[in-house]
Amino acid sequence: MKSFSLQTTTTTDQLLESVVSQSEAVFGKDAFVKAKEEFYIRFGKVFPEDPFYESRMSYFLDYFVLLRPVPGHPKTPFLCFAGQDSPNQAPANLVLALESFRNSIFEVLSLVGTEEMNVSDLRTGASYKLRPKGDESFRGFTKGAVFQGFVFPCEDCAFLGNGLVMHPQQVLGFIKKFLKNATKSMDFDEQEALAKLAFVQLKSLRHHRAGAKRIYGNELGVS
Repeated sequence: MKSFSLQTTTTTDQLLESVVSQSEAVFGKDAFVKAKEEFYIRFGKVFPEDPFYESRMSYFLDYFVLLRPVPGHPKTPFLCFAGQDSPNQAPANLVLALESFRNSIFEVLSLVGTEEMNVSDLRTGASYKLRPKGDESFRGFTKGAVFQGFVFPCEDCAFLGNGLVMHPQQVLGFIKKFLKNATKSMDFDEQEALAKLAFVQLKSLRHHRAGAKRIYGNELGVS
């Protein structure tokens, strides 16, 4: 396998982008296309004209880099990179942040202005203190908001990935019931449960006139 040669990175976003770029160069465009097709089947298909297209594609890129093993290889693109020595190796704290990623669904517990957000993992109950990256802010988030995505713990705080699936706040109870019921199954798969939730959220966006509660309730089998 060819070696990765990463550009200088100073944020988790830049590190992810660098791995994506090098993955395409090393593994070829076909691996990237197949991964996207698989993602569409599991998480729902989006189109460039959709207002949520960029956010979903960012979610896909996180999934591609951190969760999906490269066909023919036992590791994900990121782990293929992380195991190599290179003079352009990324800062250790950023590598550790990506190695420690958490992909889940979260509830916003509190905000401190637009510069700090405390969230709870609805799967594990773990809490994270999120800080914005660079010139970002948490403007638009509210207490009780529910979102799905990647969190990257780094030293005394954590950073939020760009690919967010924003679930309607009024279906929080349905999501909690779905997760509680799903974990009772002997063959429970956390990633499949998250894919299901993202798929339902997309269906809710496309058929908003039917009402979020009705769609989530029917699709998740809860009331």
